Amino acid sequence: MSRPPIWDSEHGLLPTVTAGRILRSATKRLDCPDLGLRLAAYQNMSMLGPLALAVGNCDTVGEGLDCASRFLYVHNQGIRLSRTQDPERYAGVGAVEYRMLHPDIPYEPQTIDAGLGLLHRNLITMSGGYELLGVHLPHPPLTDESVYTGFFGAPVRFDTGRALLRVPTRLFAQPMSTPVNPELRRMVVEYLEAHYTDPREGVVTAVRSAVNRALGTVPARVDLIAEWLHLHPRTLQRRLAREGTSFQVIVDDVRKNAAHRLLTGTDLPFSEIASLVELAGQAALTRAVRRWFGRTPTQVRRDAMEAREASTASRVAQG
Repeated sequence: MSRPPIWDSEHGLLPTVTAGRILRSATKRLDCPDLGLRLAAYQNMSMLGPLALAVGNCDTVGEGLDCASRFLYVHNQGIRLSRTQDPERYAGVGAVEYRMLHPDIPYEPQTIDAGLGLLHRNLITMSGGYELLGVHLPHPPLTDESVYTGFFGAPVRFDTGRALLRVPTRLFAQPMSTPVNPELRRMVVEYLEAHYTDPREGVVTAVRSAVNRALGTVPARVDLIAEWLHLHPRTLQRRLAREGTSFQVIVDDVRKNAAHRLLTGTDLPFSEIASLVELAGQAALTRAVRRWFGRTPTQVRRDAMEAREASTASRVAQG
């Protein structure tokens, strides 16, 4: 059996339903009804990749949760985190809810246990230890209830229809337990904004972001980009057509912008720029740049240099 391409892509994400089925199958084969909680016990914030750096360098726990909520799609496109009101409506109590993004995707109990368990462990890391007042789960207990209370260290209610942690609202204003680096947070957030797109946004924006990530690293092919977006290639093409464009038009525009940035902002050889924008050599780059800008690569680079020199001379004259 051939290896699915998604396993070899650092940008590949398993569909939420598929991941849930894998976990459910493993639970059955291993005869381990608390597998979700056990997985959570062995995981930490590092599994979030660059998102962990952004979250861990926020000033407060609440800001860290908001950052995680904003960018969680980078790690998992099927779930969302949000701060919300206490379902039991106690004064001074709030909640952090873990929910499925699409209402037509069924809750997989093991996935919920693993996700909420990891959220609990991450809150401990962020705060240095916090008071968990209660846990709500949308499903019946999958093992003895004492396993849940032992893991969370708090009362657990089942069949509530929601997955959340009840916490004191003062937790949200609590400083992070470790020193933070605001500059690192800013750089990581800028990276996430530039390289990833929330799947709730339009398909054109999502495809453009995916092509930007692919360009110069893996072939920007429609089948690969469709796989990243969990769409069939024909479905992706139809949706782009409904928005008045096509995959090739987007790829050409991304190449154009990348070529202009590399020509005007770097001293890279033209042959290397051609490779980075997936054009077959310097001659192909020259033809493309003439089509895009009406000038040769040498002229584009020279004009940009002259514009910078003129700007510098103007500032010197004024200063």
